[in-house]
Amino acid sequence: MTDDPHLYPRTQILRNKLGLKDARALDEAERLLAAARFAQGLPTGDFDLAHLRALHRHLFQDMYDWAGELRLVEISKDGHQFMFRHYIETGMADAHRRLVATNFLEGLSREDFAAAAGPILGDVNYVHPFREGNGRTQLLYLKQLCEQAGHALDLRCVAPAAWLDASK
Repeated sequence: MTDDPHLYPRTQILRNKLGLKDARALDEAERLLAAARFAQGLPTGDFDLAHLRALHRHLFQDMYDWAGELRLVEISKDGHQFMFRHYIETGMADAHRRLVATNFLEGLSREDFAAAAGPILGDVNYVHPFREGNGRTQLLYLKQLCEQAGHALDLRCVAPAAWLDASK
């Protein structure tokens, strides 16, 4: 990805507002700043692309000029290609349509909610609309979806490694 406008030239380091060019320092600053924004409260929405973008913008606004903006490049992870960027809007519209059709999964038992939410979140993950920060944004999207449907989700109980494994 040498032509990735999100990266500093000849590096794999994301351009950032702090000018950090060390991967560890960038990761640490990103986590601290996103956690501070999370503590302020989160924007709500209709579980569509605009909602996902608002969450991402809120979390990463202190770190990236492109927070909340759709990615400009194709990306993959561990050999798995995410949705082509030209289909991001279509992919999220489909996930949103399915949520609307099921009344945002309200009234389902905990087990039925989990069974219905899993494929939708899997598709949102496949869409992967942002250059970075998709997993954290999706986790908060899921938390809000759970709350709207009447189910609690304690994020402290979600192990980061398990979340990454489930995303795969």
